[in-house]
Amino acid sequence: MSGSGNEATALLADIGGTNARFALLSADGTSPLVRLKVAEHAQSYDALGAALETLSGRAQRPLTAAVLAFAGPVSDERAQMTNSGWDARSDELCRRFGFRSVRLMNDYAALALGLDRLTEDDRLTVGPPLSSSGGALAVIGPGSGLGVAALMPAEAQPQVLVGEGGHSTMAATNDVEAQVLAFLRARYGHVSAERLLSGPGLTNIHQALSNLEGAAVEAMDPAEVTQLGLEGSDDRCRRSLQVFCAFLGSFAGSMALCYGAQGGVYLGGGILPRFPEFLAESDFRRRFEDKGRLSGYLARIPTWLITQPDAAFAGLTVAARQLLGAPDLISADMR
Repeated sequence: MSGSGNEATALLADIGGTNARFALLSADGTSPLVRLKVAEHAQSYDALGAALETLSGRAQRPLTAAVLAFAGPVSDERAQMTNSGWDARSDELCRRFGFRSVRLMNDYAALALGLDRLTEDDRLTVGPPLSSSGGALAVIGPGSGLGVAALMPAEAQPQVLVGEGGHSTMAATNDVEAQVLAFLRARYGHVSAERLLSGPGLTNIHQALSNLEGAAVEAMDPAEVTQLGLEGSDDRCRRSLQVFCAFLGSFAGSMALCYGAQGGVYLGGGILPRFPEFLAESDFRRRFEDKGRLSGYLARIPTWLITQPDAAFAGLTVAARQLLGAPDLISADMR
């Protein structure tokens, strides 16, 4: 996704709960990315300023447009991040950085907008090797939180549907899951899907299983749960990963039904690419299809793991071209 010497036309940003990525867009594509840690910057504007300072040498003239995707709800020209406390306003961005036009997006809206541009090199099949029958595409992604969105086909141009599905109530399908949810309900009250299907969710699942087995343990870092589970050196960590994948399958199947995603369901986020083989061998796909009378419907829907770490920039590029009124200039390497 690298560009050449063409003049930059817009700033692109994909800002998650943990990492923020920035690039310049030109007619030739996107520049190499600048990556920042969210926790190292007090406000979104601080991170944006730091990124622009790094990128300034690559821009031949001041940028007049920006398309910024945030992990959280976006409304009334304001983005509010759910898990970091950052926010951003279009008018403030224009005032501080001199942009004439700004588009704020949910980060999964940006990811969804580029789903139909992903190739076989950008994804791994999870479950049976099914062909897409066309139609809506859904994407869900466990990371610092849980993102959910869909891309709906339309004659003029595909439309993105984005909401806060990660905060919908999680359901159990067996006794162990019911006990895990009961443990978390006592702690949080409402138990959303994000309370389980995220980095903190892995910690929650591990603590719940420990409690069920009468073991008092300190909260374990999700990276440690993952590492020990994959190594097989800790049985409870491995079972935590298994429970995580099973819950994920149920949730992904529910989202496929809600969106009518017969074109396929993509799995994004920063967690799953760490254990693609484990995911493929887990109960994910069985639970994805396990929807009673609609199991046959789901059995025909392909599921893929996104392996392109910066996939959101394909959608950000589409959004920027729309903002600039030049959709025909989408570069070849984004098709």
